[in-house]
Amino acid sequence: MDRMKKWTRALVVMASSCLGFVSSTAAAQQKVFTDASGKIQVGIFQKDSETTSQPIVTIPVGGDWVVIGGGGATTWIGHAGYGSLLTASYPDPYFSSWTVRAKDHIYSDPSAIRGYAIGIRVNGLSRQQLLEHVKLTSVASNYSGTPSATAYVDSGYTLLGCAFQIQYSSAGNMAVDAYPMSSSSCYASGKDHQVFDVSMMFVSAIGIRTTIPGVGNIINAIQSSLSATGDAPMATATVPDGFVVTGGGADVTYTRLGHLLWMTNPTVHNGWTVGSKWHAVSDPGYVRAYAIGVKVQ
Repeated sequence: MDRMKKWTRALVVMASSCLGFVSSTAAAQQKVFTDASGKIQVGIFQKDSETTSQPIVTIPVGGDWVVIGGGGATTWIGHAGYGSLLTASYPDPYFSSWTVRAKDHIYSDPSAIRGYAIGIRVNGLSRQQLLEHVKLTSVASNYSGTPSATAYVDSGYTLLGCAFQIQYSSAGNMAVDAYPMSSSSCYASGKDHQVFDVSMMFVSAIGIRTTIPGVGNIINAIQSSLSATGDAPMATATVPDGFVVTGGGADVTYTRLGHLLWMTNPTVHNGWTVGSKWHAVSDPGYVRAYAIGVKVQ
């Protein structure tokens, strides 16, 4: 327990600096970035959930924004708990909000989620017009204790972001990986932990039409950053100059029982921060953060 308290105190300091801003209200906030062409704007919106054993938060973007990415982080590190782990991070069917879900596991640890949504606007296009160029493709995994799947954007589309949802029915199945596997695909996986629970996972790739008349060609760039090995490693990746962050993800590596995700979200510094942890059983590991950026070429 002393060991847990020691690295928990260090994580509180790290996470506070990586998450960028904190709101004491329920209202969403935003930070806006513009790509080098001046044609694409990205807004980051934030909202906190209530504190509970199975927190859920939906972050609306409003106005003429179209949701194309998002994520969240649980607040378990603030009170030296066992942990609250992510189970879902996905948009609504109308691209107007992003939802993040999490849960404690085996040991009670009520926590909140600090959720983020990424909205996009393109100069010269109304929200309705932009929606005609944005598409989500989803794939369902097989039922398994360790579900996984890969989703691809359609030909002629540029990858913007990744999403996932784990459907479990018993003790729980939590996210392990969720990241851009290539410039056109998203991979995600989950696992049960100590208690067997066969589950299914939906993995989604969100894309935008590569060539939009009157706008130009939209290209992406994916940057990554590897953490050090630890009990609860964290890493942050930043998109290249001239690009705006639209998505990202986490790729976890462990050797024994496993690490689970408690954080994968955009930062207000045009990047993406991730965090994983062992749960109840010590198993040092590391995590790689990915940040997806786009711009008009």
